[in-house]
Amino acid sequence: MKQTGSVILEYHKAESQGASSYWTGKVLGRDMKFVRIIVGLAHPTLDRQAAAAITIGELYRSFAPADFHGLAAAVGSWPEVKNVLMTVCRDLKPDNIVVQDEQSRKLVFPITDALVGKIPFNVLSSVAPAHALTEVGRSSVDLLFKEDRLHIDHLLPVLDQEKDQSDKALRFAVNWALEFTALYPGKKRPQPQYGRLLGEF
Repeated sequence: MKQTGSVILEYHKAESQGASSYWTGKVLGRDMKFVRIIVGLAHPTLDRQAAAAITIGELYRSFAPADFHGLAAAVGSWPEVKNVLMTVCRDLKPDNIVVQDEQSRKLVFPITDALVGKIPFNVLSSVAPAHALTEVGRSSVDLLFKEDRLHIDHLLPVLDQEKDQSDKALRFAVNWALEFTALYPGKKRPQPQYGRLLGEF
């Protein structure tokens, strides 16, 4: 079992209608504000295969493309990672745990059910986009690294212990976040421009 030390975030509930909730905390010595916290979780599907979980926070910045910071990581047997997730949910208060498929969601239900009433909101579970484990999903993660919008170097000593499962967990979280963008009240976030489309003048 390998895991990083977990930071502790404070959840701030929306103060009025039309406002949005957010999280604050100190990460790697810096004060940060996040619009949402997401856990990517890869369950073992083969004998003696490890589970892996990575928690990322999306910076609160409505007028710029999404930027993600790694907050915690764990690899190990499913019972071990499951126990770590309870601590992660208590300390980081993620609003979503993203997994590969509906069958995997059922394994998360006991965790999310146990948290009801213990943190300020109900933690949701979601299925990652189908393309997360394809070349499209890999390219999406690589592009964030290239543009310096995904910061997880400090988690690599743990993630590298189980590279395949960690890669899956990261792809689940990142591709879900890119597919379902964060909502900011009354504002539309600009998307990166990658050149003119064919036929566009």
